This record gives sequence, structure tokens and C-alpha cells, in this order.
Amino acid sequence: MGQPLLASARPSHTALLCGIARARHQLLEGGEIFQDPLALDILGPAQAAQLREAVDGDGPQSRRKDAGSFSQAMRGALVVRSRIAEDTLHEAVAGGATQYVLLGAGLDTFALRNRWPQGLRRVFEVDHPATQEWKRGLASQAGLAMPPAATYVPVDFERQDFMERLVAHGFQRHERTVFAWLGVTMYLAPAAVEATLAGIGAQVAPGSVVVFDYVRRPEPAEWGRQLALALMGRRFRRLGEPWRCAMGDAELYGMLARHGFDPAEVMTPATIRSTLLAHQPATLLQRALGGLLGGIVRARVAAPAPAKPA
Repeated sequence: MGQPLLASARPSHTALLCGIARARHQLLEGGEIFQDPLALDILGPAQAAQLREAVDGDGPQSRRKDAGSFSQAMRGALVVRSRIAEDTLHEAVAGGATQYVLLGAGLDTFALRNRWPQGLRRVFEVDHPATQEWKRGLASQAGLAMPPAATYVPVDFERQDFMERLVAHGFQRHERTVFAWLGVTMYLAPAAVEATLAGIGAQVAPGSVVVFDYVRRPEPAEWGRQLALALMGRRFRRLGEPWRCAMGDAELYGMLARHGFDPAEVMTPATIRSTLLAHQPATLLQRALGGLLGGIVRARVAAPAPAKPA
């Protein structure tokens, strides 16, 4: 979860929380949903040591205390979306995609893992300059270096054209691309969300795919969801990174159709619980958290409509 929108000079706190969640998944669940061998390293030695000590010190008791917790519920949601994004990448590269763009990359380690699928030529990490500089420092401390074909692209989504910045850093518009846009839409102004989708739909090769998650706006009668959303919103406001965008389903589908995408595939929380999370019973907190999220969307850039005969 990167934060490309912050105007301040500090890195994203939510990017750190997301990185910690991925690392705890490796320690507590053995990476059973999402394998990330660098998830601890990218946090820096002090944070990594603290996490290991917290888990190893309590042993099985740590896992028992975590069961059914908010931390476990949030962690599950975060690692599932990373798994879906990278599964989508492997499928798309097998079908001819050559580029991977992480919009709001945060502490994602894909580029650093050197396990790229054959045929993937370039990886671009797009994020707010402050968050990106912080990550580069952490990677340096861990002795991790970006491979030559991977590039950091500093962008403020609400003040700069991210497509212009990508092209300036070597992005090829005519090559099929996978965009992973995880944990970002809810922090942006709605206009910035639409502008991002418009930029992808209008300026990249047909067949390119964007994977993103979103917060679903509650219906007027959904009092429970409205309360839960208010509580989550307050939690993130206190971190200085408030949720700013929620969308109804019709609004989401209309936006994608307007900007040149084929009908989207939406993996709802219920679908995810019955597939990737089917091995474990859903807790009350997982169900409550899932009710806030619209799910994970995969949308493909449509081919241009054939020209009408004269």
C-alpha cells in the first residue's frame, strides 16, 4: 500500500503497516497465501528484529493471541490482494504482456526478488517521492538493489500526470502492461481515481490489465456498514491518511466503461473467502472487514471498436 497522494515530506505510515502485515504473514502463516522472502528485510533491521522477537518470544501463544484479531483480518485482506496481482501478472506475461507498473508501490518487493516471469522486460514502481526515498533507504540498508530493468518513478498523483512520468522513465505505451494499484483508491480524491483510470484506458496498449481494490459505498439502509466504515475512516484519519473515496458498484462499472475497459471481473470478499481463504473459517472480524471492501477488480483495456464502413 503506497501513498502517492501525500503532499508532506514524510513517507506513508500506511505503507509501513502494509509492509508489516506482509512480514507477519511470513512469520505467522508461513506465507501460505503470499510468499514474500524479502518482506522482513525491506522493513529495515530494527523493525524486522522487533517483529521476529515478538513472534518467536511467545511461540505458539503469539499465534493463539492473533487468531480472530483485527490484525489477522487486515493481514488476510492485504496479502490476498498482493497474491491476486502477482497471479494476474504471471497470466498476462504468459499471454504477451511485457511491463509491470506498481501504482503506489509502498514496500512491495516484487522488483527486488529477481523472480520475474520469463517475458517480463520492465518494472516501474510509482509512488510519492517521500515514500519512495524512504523505501530506497531501507532497501540499501538491507543490501537490496533494483535490477537494471526496474525503475523508481516518483509521482504525486494529484499534482502530476503519472503517464507522462512513466513515459519519461522508459515506459512503452504500445506494449501490453499489468498495473497493480493496491491500497490506493480509498486515499485519493474521486477525481484522481477517475483520472488514473482514464489515463490507463486511453494511453496504454489494448489487452493491458489494471488490478485494484476499492471501498464500496454503503447503501442508505446498511446501517452496520455505515458505522463500520465510519470507524475505519476515523482510524486512518488519526494516522494522517484519511479514506477519501468510496464507490457504489454502478458508479465503478460506469467509470470503467467510460474509459475504455472491457466489463470488469470483481472478486468480492465472499468469493475470496471461498477460494484463497477457503482453508480457514472466516472470523467475525474478517466478515466485517470484507463488508467494507468492494473487492479486487481486474479490468482489461478494450480493443478499439472496428471502424464503420463508409
